[in-house]
Amino acid sequence: MENAIHIEDTADSRAAQGRHRLAFGGLFLFTLLLYARPNEAFPGLLGDFPIVKIVAVFTLFTYIASKIAAGEKLTVWPVEFKMLVMLTALGLVLIPIAQSPQDSIDLLTELFLKVVTIFMLMINLLDSRERLRSMMKLVVIAGTVLAFFAISNFVAGKFQVADKHVGIRIAGVVGGIFENPNDLATSLCLLVPMAVALALTSVGLARIGYSACAAMLSIAVVLTFSRGGFLGLASVAGVLLWKLARRNRALSAFGLIATLGVFLAAMPTGYSNRITSIFDSESDPTGSSQARIELLNRAAAVASGHIVVGVGMGNFHTYSIREQRAHNSFLEISAELGVAGLIAYLVMIFAPLRSLRQIERETIGTPRHSHSIVGERGSNGNHDYYFSVALQTSLIAYIVCSFFGSIQYLWFLYYPLAYAVALRAIHRADSLGGQETVPQVSPVLRPLATEGVLWKSRGTSLRRPMIEAAKTSAGDSGGPNGY
Repeated sequence: MENAIHIEDTADSRAAQGRHRLAFGGLFLFTLLLYARPNEAFPGLLGDFPIVKIVAVFTLFTYIASKIAAGEKLTVWPVEFKMLVMLTALGLVLIPIAQSPQDSIDLLTELFLKVVTIFMLMINLLDSRERLRSMMKLVVIAGTVLAFFAISNFVAGKFQVADKHVGIRIAGVVGGIFENPNDLATSLCLLVPMAVALALTSVGLARIGYSACAAMLSIAVVLTFSRGGFLGLASVAGVLLWKLARRNRALSAFGLIATLGVFLAAMPTGYSNRITSIFDSESDPTGSSQARIELLNRAAAVASGHIVVGVGMGNFHTYSIREQRAHNSFLEISAELGVAGLIAYLVMIFAPLRSLRQIERETIGTPRHSHSIVGERGSNGNHDYYFSVALQTSLIAYIVCSFFGSIQYLWFLYYPLAYAVALRAIHRADSLGGQETVPQVSPVLRPLATEGVLWKSRGTSLRRPMIEAAKTSAGDSGGPNGY
């Protein structure tokens, strides 16, 4: 019965796919600007002109106006978004008792509220595979450009000279979240699985191009000399090979050989010594590894001393050693937002893994050589399979990198997280929509189902006979899509 009732709702949601094109265009442009950072790339031309803020505000108001005009609710409320709102609420509530209230206000207004807004737009506007795929293409290509310049800087010997605890390493070609080598490594690492998925669902030159993107992103991660980035990249390789081996062992064996080849070719002099310091802190001549251990101990002490009420969003540095971050997202968010913030953060990260795994199981047997998108290989199920595997891998890589960086409020998590929510909704809508043809409905009633897709009716619905027939045929089995 539940599946039959969902038929009516799914028909409406599928008919609504592709709406709000102007708002989606604004979201697409905002993401491009987020990676390009035009104010830093062209300081003489743009200066402090707030082009990114203008695009963000325009996108939000366009989205709200189009939603009101269409008579639709403003947003969906998946559990991930609820947890994100809870983190925001905790940040606001703790402002008055924070040691530095202004730090909390600055973090919220300058970054986190923007993250929440863009996340809300993504989970509502990425309502089709075409939109989801186009957004993935954008971030992969934009990330590859950043990777190319990072590799070029390393080859040219253009290094970032930092203090004795960091040493000499490359920095990103643009500032902000892509300037610090550790943050740059994390951002590029999360894009590698998406590049692999795009390659496996493309043909011809596109497949070669996205494969090259995956290789370039991986090389750039290695050249950042980031230990967290290395472990994140290792987790990406391990998860992808493990999951894809279930479907194509030859492809997995080739992937293993290619991964080892890329790693050996990209591994610079001294890299092995830095990786060894992960397990032996005394072997790190820069003192960075030892300093990290001290920071972790301090973060654990602050978190345990503020279990119920945290020290305030963005305030850990006031309790830290030399004003440094904890370099561990889980400990830092626990210290700043208390155990409630930590639980919300963990639920937000781990919730999509279950549904992505469900999609993977449902689509693992999908034929790989049917065509649904011109110039690209695979059915919708085939695309969902590779995308679900890729997003699981990105989230697992984020979890690994989170143990070595304070990245809980940055953009790195929220793009793949939004993609996971969007993929779940798209796959579920298709699964429910596909059941419209499963029940043996009388041919006389079939035109009524078509009419129901085009317009709503109040009171007695023209679709009701079809739904009642579906109830009788479907029974109460629940179907294959209840997750």
